[in-house]
Amino acid sequence: MFLNRHHRSLFAAALLLVPAAVPKTGKPANPAAPAAAGKFEIRLLVTAEPDKVVHPTKGADGKYAEAQPVTIAPRDQLLVGFVFFKDCKPDAAGNCNVDVDVQGVMPGGGMFKNSKASDLWRNKRAPHEGFVQLGIPNIKITIESKDPAGTYRVVAVAHDRNSGAESRSEASFEVR
Repeated sequence: MFLNRHHRSLFAAALLLVPAAVPKTGKPANPAAPAAAGKFEIRLLVTAEPDKVVHPTKGADGKYAEAQPVTIAPRDQLLVGFVFFKDCKPDAAGNCNVDVDVQGVMPGGGMFKNSKASDLWRNKRAPHEGFVQLGIPNIKITIESKDPAGTYRVVAVAHDRNSGAESRSEASFEVR
């Protein structure tokens, strides 16, 4: 990963503090309650600005530009979903064992993505408590010109295999 720990931490903390923009059409996700300290939690960001996540740069004001969640998806342009997590439970060796299921749902209810048990942070050193870590998988989405208009949803459910905890995050965007 090209981000140093400080940059990743600042960006990821901002993601956990500001909920993703969700269009009010279709069925919105249930609002998430604030996480208790030390509680396993994930956040999903679907953006058309992936470089702001993997290669953040400071602006003239000295602040890092944050990738914005996509609300209206452009056709034939790459969108990338990033899963951030915090507070996975380390095993006896100090490693986390976290995987993620990802589903992409089209406006009519059909699936455009359905992956199970993808490696989010498997057998890797546990980040410090409260530290927000960018997970391994990048979810790549391209809406083609033939794809239907409407609300698309991406749902991520992460499983902490060491603690048995589960966390869910959802993002949605419009296609016109």
